[in-house]
Amino acid sequence: MNESVFQGPVRLTAERTVIRQLTLDDAEALVAIVREEPEILPQTLQGVHDAEALAHWLTVSVPNGQRFAVSLHLAIADRGTDTLVGFLGLFKVDTTHDTCEVGYALRAGVRGRGHATEALRLACDWALNDCGLHRVELRTLTDNIASMRVAEKAGFRREGVQRGAGRHQDLVMFSRLATDAVADGPVRLVGVGVGPGDPELVTVKAVRLLQEADVVLVPVLAPDEPGRAESVVREHTAKAERVVFALNDRGGVTPKRAAAWDAAATRVLEAFEKGARTVVFATIGDPNVYSTFTYLAQGVRAGRPDVVVETVPGVTAMQDLAARSGTVLAEGSESVTLVPLTAGTDGFRAALATDETVVAYKFGSRASEVVAALKDAGRLDDAVYGARLGLPGEDVGPAAALDGPVPYLSTLIVPGRRTGRGGKL
Repeated sequence: MNESVFQGPVRLTAERTVIRQLTLDDAEALVAIVREEPEILPQTLQGVHDAEALAHWLTVSVPNGQRFAVSLHLAIADRGTDTLVGFLGLFKVDTTHDTCEVGYALRAGVRGRGHATEALRLACDWALNDCGLHRVELRTLTDNIASMRVAEKAGFRREGVQRGAGRHQDLVMFSRLATDAVADGPVRLVGVGVGPGDPELVTVKAVRLLQEADVVLVPVLAPDEPGRAESVVREHTAKAERVVFALNDRGGVTPKRAAAWDAAATRVLEAFEKGARTVVFATIGDPNVYSTFTYLAQGVRAGRPDVVVETVPGVTAMQDLAARSGTVLAEGSESVTLVPLTAGTDGFRAALATDETVVAYKFGSRASEVVAALKDAGRLDDAVYGARLGLPGEDVGPAAALDGPVPYLSTLIVPGRRTGRGGKL
């Protein structure tokens, strides 16, 4: 590849944004951006803090011909007015491996309008498709959620964290390849299980889908209240959008619950209408075990019959509790009975009458009744419970120690009675 990989002149256009060459008329606006965020300056702009110095920099750096230098800085302009709203740089070009890095900055007053996403997508499409590059990298601080969302919306994939790489701070590495597939085929709704709460108990497939999806939805009780699924998802991607589910509205299919399901389905359908190909709904545990995903999928299918609905299994609370408490869930010919206690303890008492393993979900509001049932069945001493598994404040211990209320999403395991090694074979 020729050392000068970038071809000019450049003028790339999207719905709101234009990418073009910088001009001397951009000097004042560019200085304003530099003063707002001097830490994001590329090395070639270090020390340029006034219009006169910047005009000089533009004079010597803005190319007049058809080939640019190995690094390139471009204007991000508003399409309607052609005024500068930011700038974007393609730098650290490695012509041996056909790679470069991209960075950008926007004026504070224009953020949140889509300029950054459009600019990043335009510039990278051009670099990968027209300039012969194979890989474009982007790095951002681990707490810069907005920048991570922009990267993902622009088609970048998260690769991992570079420890201490950003002036002694951790950076998240993103990349786009020229070979990244363009989405086609039917639209997809994917229910992804993200486990009971520990971000490390998420499958590799789940992480990949969370990062590749166009939209990621997480269920919450209220718009301003983060949920457990959200906290797990944000460890792997910044694009977690809250949808309200009436998770604590008891009494069957209440009007509040039905309205929440319909609103969430409408949000998915709107995403498809705007061009999304894959929408992920992240759910605690497994999407096929007592999950709200079932009701969302039904609503989406009703409005979009051609949607492909898929699920990715997740680690369940009973598996995590078994591991954390050292409890064997089943052996030999034992069966495992899983009982939700939202409707009372009658089914739980019936299950305890056997010698098999019994698992109770959502027993927090009935903890005293559960302890009484365990005592009556003579099975209290072996039972273990867990709450907030994998989260701060985790509580795992013997059911005999329960005294007072526990969180609603608590889990209980009553292991089968075993007489010796291999006794259930």
